[in-house]
Amino acid sequence: MIAIAAQAAIAAEKFQFKSIHSNVATVSESIEIGDEPGHVIAMFQAKGVGVRQVGPEEAPYKIEIWGTGDYRDDGTGEEQGYGKFIFADGSSYYERWIGKVVDGQGKGTAVYFNGTGRFAGMKGGSKFECTSLGDRFVCDVEGTIEIP
Repeated sequence: MIAIAAQAAIAAEKFQFKSIHSNVATVSESIEIGDEPGHVIAMFQAKGVGVRQVGPEEAPYKIEIWGTGDYRDDGTGEEQGYGKFIFADGSSYYERWIGKVVDGQGKGTAVYFNGTGRFAGMKGGSKFECTSLGDRFVCDVEGTIEIP
């Protein structure tokens, strides 16, 4: 009985974290709008790996990303999409993200949902800053996860 009570107390937690996400675009399609030079809408898919730097220790995790963007020739734009994070134990969760691009640097926020395994019932979200390196992008992520 004591072991069950201690386990329940440990299960509920809220923590802050910082991670680095390194991603590569695996699919990228764009269409020029034609209303002004360099204005395109794009759809992309990416895969990557995340490494937690601050917060509970975690093995590197897999990342899958799907998104769309509306970009201008001056390096500005707006983006939105979804991501999935898959952990070594099989647990996962999704995010819905939105961001703005200025000078090729994306900044935005994400809300987490639909956790499985140890993330079942989770709540959370993050802020991110991403730097584009051609077909690759690296993101600094700071967020909070609350597990019931």
